[in-house]
Amino acid sequence: MRKITSDMLRFDESSSTAVISGAQKFIIPIPAYGVSGEPLIYPQSHERAGQRIVDYEGKTIGERGVVFFNAKDQSWQAVAGDGNGVIIVNEVTKEQADKIYGKIEQFHADPQKLSVDQLKKVLDYAREELGLRDMYNSTRSFIKLKMTPVSASEARRAVGQPIEAYGLMKRDDRDICQAVYIPGKFVFEGPAATPQVFEDGGVIVKQGSEMRGVQPEIFIRTYQFSDGKAIPSPRDVKTQGN
Repeated sequence: MRKITSDMLRFDESSSTAVISGAQKFIIPIPAYGVSGEPLIYPQSHERAGQRIVDYEGKTIGERGVVFFNAKDQSWQAVAGDGNGVIIVNEVTKEQADKIYGKIEQFHADPQKLSVDQLKKVLDYAREELGLRDMYNSTRSFIKLKMTPVSASEARRAVGQPIEAYGLMKRDDRDICQAVYIPGKFVFEGPAATPQVFEDGGVIVKQGSEMRGVQPEIFIRTYQFSDGKAIPSPRDVKTQGN
């Protein structure tokens, strides 16, 4: 299958299209697990079973944390258990968010006290019961810089204190990204632990130094042009990789 890597793409104004994200996302902060985290290695079902998971630059994500599956991109991902990691669940409604809150609170009022096993049960619930198949790793620092709660009521609390980087959030409307459309079938070797698979085109979005592949149908639902207008088709952004 055709392979696309980040160094093959250009994101200057003449080569890409300015867009903003309007998707609601549920943020789960990952505890500082230490030795209780699982080794960040590929699972036994993967062709690289037992090898360390690295990012698109070949750097290790960490020693221990949580390994999970993004069913939408068909890729394994890892998030460090160093106290700065988060998992972002994409395209979450208020009703779905309330159900995720409820599932987490079956274990702990504070998501930062979830064990690895409990966290994986929450992810399984979101994926299998709620149909939320698109989830990926990020950091609390990114959330703090680029995202805000959907509403004031979403500022959840644990033991009387606000929980940072937790709950239903959205990207800052002023946060402009650059996007390019890649036609056809390809895999994108980006920040995911394993290449993201695109069966019929895909969009690569860059914000600052962050870069991520987005499935076409998700892109048109969750992104708009920078002037707020809807994007009718992913082909309406500038194309590369023909």
